[in-house]
Amino acid sequence: MKNYQKKSAFLILFGLSLNIYNIHSQTNNNTSLYNWFDTTLGKQNLDINNGALHTNPYKTLDNNTIYFDEDVFTKGTLTFEGQTYYDTALKYDIYRDILILNPYGASEHIGISLVTEKVDAFSLYNRNFVKLKKRQYDLPNFTTGYYETSESNENFVFYIKHSKLMQKIVKEDGIFYKFKRSNNYLLAYNQKLYTINNKSEIIKIFPDKKKQINEFYIMNREVKKSDLNKFMTNLMKFIYSSLSNQNN
Repeated sequence: MKNYQKKSAFLILFGLSLNIYNIHSQTNNNTSLYNWFDTTLGKQNLDINNGALHTNPYKTLDNNTIYFDEDVFTKGTLTFEGQTYYDTALKYDIYRDILILNPYGASEHIGISLVTEKVDAFSLYNRNFVKLKKRQYDLPNFTTGYYETSESNENFVFYIKHSKLMQKIVKEDGIFYKFKRSNNYLLAYNQKLYTINNKSEIIKIFPDKKKQINEFYIMNREVKKSDLNKFMTNLMKFIYSSLSNQNN
């Protein structure tokens, strides 16, 4: 029996014997209760503790990393084979698109590369990521992987594909690597996926919004230069709001 099946059966019995939770704090209590169960059962036995040992063969300079943020594990939420795990120590290698787990009780230097096929979604650094599969969309060069998501509704979902490009640096004291961010932007609109890496691609999707889109680019030129992710997120919110007002 999988752990989540054991967990569900146990929680039913536990709920019948101890009626100490109320509806107003249901979400927080469920999280705490699942964490308590995981600890009681033994987190070392959880289904997520399976995978290859993670290694980082790239020697870098100036704290440059292959990871989404720092080269440290951070508490997040993981949905793995349909089961959600809270307060899980995670790290995201965006160069190779690998999610890494630090097993409960293990050294902070130990990481397991989670099997991509079994990961459904995760949250890290207050950002939400989902796994999209190549077969879901008919889009050239689209690949299975993890995508940051910002959903306005089911027919308008903005995705950021975080990635890094590698540069090899040869020095007298050895070979080093430098990684530079290179993100891609996508929009799932009316059951179809589009790349939106430039203004022309966006206007092609929304030709009747050409004037508003051009004005947005002019008004937010500095934001685009300093933080492209923020610019694109705001642009998608702007377009969605414009579409919503149009339909009202």
